[in-house]
Formats: sequence, structure tokens, C-alpha cells
Amino acid sequence: MATQQNTFRAKFGDFLADFSSFELRKHGTRLKLQDQPFQILKVLVERPGELITREELCRRLWPDSTFVDFDAGLNAAVRRLRDALCDSAEEPRYIETVPRHGYRFIAPVEILPDSPATLPGELPAQRVHENVATDSLVTEQQAQVFADLKAELPPFLQTPRGVWTRSLLVACVLLLVLGLGAIVLRPKVLAKHSGEGSTYSLAVLPFQNLSGDPAEEFFADGMTDALITNLAQSNALKVISSTSSIRYKNANKGLSDIGRELKVGLILEGSVARSGSHVRVSAQLVDAGRDEHLWARQYDRDLRDVLQLQDEIASAVALEVTGKLTSLQHRYISTRSQRVNPAAYEAYLKGEYFLDKWSADSFDKAKTYFQQSIDLDPNFAEAYAGLAEYYGILAFTGTAPARDAWLKSEDLLSRALQKDDSSSKAHNLLGMIKFQFRCDGAGAKKELDYALQINPGDMRALSYHSYYLLETGHVDEAIAEKKTVLAHDPLSVITNAELGLYFIHAGRADEAISQLGKALELDPNYAPAHMRLGFAYSLKKDYEQAVVEMQKAIALDKSPMRLAHLGEVYALWGKKQEALRTIAELRRMSDKKRVTPSMIALVYAQLGNGAAAVKWLKKAKPEDEPTVSDPGFEALHSDPQFKVLEARLRPASGCPAF
Repeated sequence: MATQQNTFRAKFGDFLADFSSFELRKHGTRLKLQDQPFQILKVLVERPGELITREELCRRLWPDSTFVDFDAGLNAAVRRLRDALCDSAEEPRYIETVPRHGYRFIAPVEILPDSPATLPGELPAQRVHENVATDSLVTEQQAQVFADLKAELPPFLQTPRGVWTRSLLVACVLLLVLGLGAIVLRPKVLAKHSGEGSTYSLAVLPFQNLSGDPAEEFFADGMTDALITNLAQSNALKVISSTSSIRYKNANKGLSDIGRELKVGLILEGSVARSGSHVRVSAQLVDAGRDEHLWARQYDRDLRDVLQLQDEIASAVALEVTGKLTSLQHRYISTRSQRVNPAAYEAYLKGEYFLDKWSADSFDKAKTYFQQSIDLDPNFAEAYAGLAEYYGILAFTGTAPARDAWLKSEDLLSRALQKDDSSSKAHNLLGMIKFQFRCDGAGAKKELDYALQINPGDMRALSYHSYYLLETGHVDEAIAEKKTVLAHDPLSVITNAELGLYFIHAGRADEAISQLGKALELDPNYAPAHMRLGFAYSLKKDYEQAVVEMQKAIALDKSPMRLAHLGEVYALWGKKQEALRTIAELRRMSDKKRVTPSMIALVYAQLGNGAAAVKWLKKAKPEDEPTVSDPGFEALHSDPQFKVLEARLRPASGCPAF
């Protein structure tokens, strides 16, 4: 039966909903439920058993002028309500979905009288049992303040004539003490959301795209990535990287489950709606353990101000959690006053999206979008850094002539830093160029250290720094830093596989095999993990299993370098004919892909054919991979011709050898 009350209480199952105080309780324990899901619950329990149409719910939740994708917003709100009720769309106990029409509340509902008002001076009984430790701490400090103040009261306030004056003073003191109580209480409240020590653990879930256009997904994902980057600047926040949080996009999981899996206490979630040059972002901070709402805000901005908007949201969250901004955050925000052409920002986000896909086709698309972004807004520094990263990847992977690609990347980074010297990404990439290309170890360290100084929580910067440590012989420190990166990115197959590679470099084959197994649990089709697993088995001289894993990698993503390493393992295993077949395949591939002479030379060297290896090395260039410092060429060290080649091809002492 429908109720006409605006405020009432309703009992159903194990739950009691009080619509006068907007509280939902289960067995007396208060549950946190956001406003929109609570409004939906109110409409449903007012008319149990009746079909409530989606159109009616949308009208109740959003006025006609609201800028939102109603279907997506309603779906999200119903999902939150079901999470709070521990209900399921497939096997509903409370809320039944009527496909394409709406929802029906199917549980028996008992309408109760309004809760009695609390008399002045009384506290609700429930309150007596909450936060006992915190309240006693504040009470003790309040009592001490009162005692100290009483001792300082002038004599006339001790007399009956001074009673009214004393009462007024005590009232003022009470306000002061309550303020002190808030100061004492705030760190205690925040401590409940912290991880180890004074670090608060936080995950930013992929923001929902409410623009009504699936093609706008990249914009919502870009907002998520930017918030993660900006929040990571706080030393007091341990922020989970986007490659781990992205796995929860559209996931039908409760926040408490996500918090447990990511080992975080706080979750930031929200939505993005874009229309023309206008953007609306809604964000809310939730205690993952208790699914309790802590903070929420909505932002409406011109799209040209999107960079400042990202900083503003990140700063608000950081202040809410830690109570302060670091000097680095203040400095970073002050440099981000630049407005950006909306079309240029959109092109940049598309470039980042395709670059992260890490395939030949996606690289070409990324290049096109980064260049388009630069053409649309020549002052947008991040677009230059994005295009520089594209060329750096080509050089590092050997898919393009390395020298030309490094030079283009270096020039683009110089232009990026002229426009924004606070870009940690640009300093990171420049550090890698100085290390990989210029063989300037000191200069590389300076850039990589500065990138971490600008943004201490940037896990990409720490990852680059760990690679530098690995290459310069600081293997244990490199592994420790990579483990820190993994702690911020536990579900990243790339980070898991890279840690496996670090173990291989350290000669710790068993740990590498275990770690790479974890990577393949996350993604059985990640080719680099199979290839590195092959290296690990090769270290143990288990060549049969090494070949199995390398063949899996080549079947998933065939490249000349992988084929050369497979030929090397065949040679070490004593499978001469199989090794020769890989050489023949490399020569055929050279018609379509870049196959450096040193790749073929490496297989011949492992076969013990020094003459053929030297012949091919004579065709090599200093920047070719693998270099003559590769352990595979050790058998040639006594050959006089190799010594001549070594003088020409060996990298400078400051260059990486791995």
C-alpha cells in the first residue's frame, strides 16, 4: 500500500530505513548510502509490489535541466542500492528488474511511525557505543582545558553576581573546546583510512562516461589517469596505479571487495559528462571498508580549463584525506594555469590511449594524434612529451633506426620542457635518452632524480629510476624499487613481468619463474612474460621448457629479436638444425621488418661458428641490438677480428649493457 508521508520509517528483511534522518540500518548498524540510491529506495518502498518505471525514477532523481546520461546514472544508482542491500539482479530478494521498463520492490514492507524526537540535552542510545576511544580522548582533553580555565577565572566570576557573565564565558569556552576536540578528532578519524604508518592508501576507480557516446570513453579514462597522477604527488597518499584500477571498469563488485583486493582503505569514484566545450565531473570519496561516504563534490567547467580542474579535484581529495597540501603540490598547481585547446586535449588523450595498447598499428595511430594535438595547440607541453615517448619506444624496441628516433625524441622533449619545466614525464624520458642514447649516466641520474623530486609518488618515474639502478649494477636496490612500483600496481601484468625480468638479471631464476607465473595468471596471452619465462628456464639449463615458452611468445607476437633469442636457445641446447632454421627465418623477415645483422651474428656465435658471426657483425652499427657486450658473444673474445669490431661496436662505459 502506498504511503503519502514525506518522512517515515520502513522495515524490510534485516533493514530499517528512516527517511526523516536519511539513515539505513542493518541489525542496528548504520550503513552508508548515497543520496540518489536512497531516493530510489524511498520511491520503491512507498509502493511495494508496484512497477516503478525508469522514466519516473529519472524524473524524481534529476530535473529536466540536469546535464547527465539518465540511463547510465540510474543504472549506477540502482547498483549502489543493491550493493548496500547485498541484493542481486539475477536472484533478487528486494529489487526486481523488469527489463526495459523499470523496477519493483518485492520484499514485504512494514511502515513504522516516525522515530521519536531526541529531547534537548539527550544523546541517542546508539551514540553512546560509537567511537569510545576517540570520544574519551577528546573528553579528557576538554576536561583539562576546563580545569585550567577555571583556575584562571578572576574572583568576580566566582561570585553569584558573576553567574551570568560566567555562563557566557563558559559558553564561549565550550565552543573553543569543541573546536579543539575537532582538531584532536580529525587525525583519529583519518587514521582509520590509512595504510601503514602515516600513508593513506587510495584507489581511483575508472570514472564513468555519462556523455551518452561510447566514443567518449577515452576522455573519462584520461580524467582517471590525470587524477591518479596528481594525487600521487602527495607523500601521504599511496595511490594505486591506473593499470590496476582499470580492471574494475564496469565491474559488478562492491567497494569493500575492491578495497580488499587492492589493499586500500579509500576509494575515489565518479563520472564525467561532456557536451561541446562544457564538462561536468562528479567525484566522491568513500571509506572502502565500511562503504561510508566521506566527501563528494560536483564541478562544472569550460573544457579549456580541464587541466586546472584535474588539479582542483586532486587537491580537494588530498586536503580531505591528509589535511594539507605539500609545497610541491602548491608549486605544481601554481604552474598549471595554462588553458588548453579542447580539440588538442582530445587528440592528446587519444594518442595516450593508443600508445598504451603497445602494438605496431596502435603506435602509428598514437603518432598521428600526438602530432594533431601539437598542430592544434603548439603550447601544449604534454603533446610534445607524448610524441617524444612514441619515438623513444621505437628506438628502444629497435622497430626503427635508433639514432634518428632518439634524436627526434630528444628534440621534442626539449620543446616540451621549454613550455613546462614541471613535467615529470618529460624529465623521465629525457633521463632515459641521456642514459640509452647519450651514454651520460650522470646526466641521466640528474633528470631521473629530478622527476621523482617533482612528483615523488609517480610510479612511472620510480620504474624508470629502478631500470637505471639495474643497468648501473645496483641490482638489489633496483628490485626493491620495482617491488614498490608493484605495491602501487599489483594487478599490472607489465609490472609483474618486469619484476620477473629484474630477477633474471640478478640470476635468481626460481624467483623469476614464480614472478612471471603471477604475471601470466593476470594475462595468459602477454607475450613478453612468456619470453622472459623462457629466459628464466634457460638460466636453469632447462632448454626444452625454455623453447616451449619462447614459442608461445612468438606465436602471440612475432618479432625478429624474439626469433633470434629462440635460435640462441636452440644452439645452447645443441639443436643445430633448429637454430639454423631461425637464421633463415630472420633473413626472410628482413624483407619486411628491421632485422639487425647482430641478431643473426648472435645465433651463429652460440652455434660456435665464429667466422659467420664475425661476418655478420662487420655489417652491424653501434646502435644495433644486441650489442657486442652481449654475453652471447663471449666465445668470440679471443678472435683478433672480433677485437677490431669490438673497438667500433662496444657501447661507451656509461651505456646500458642489458
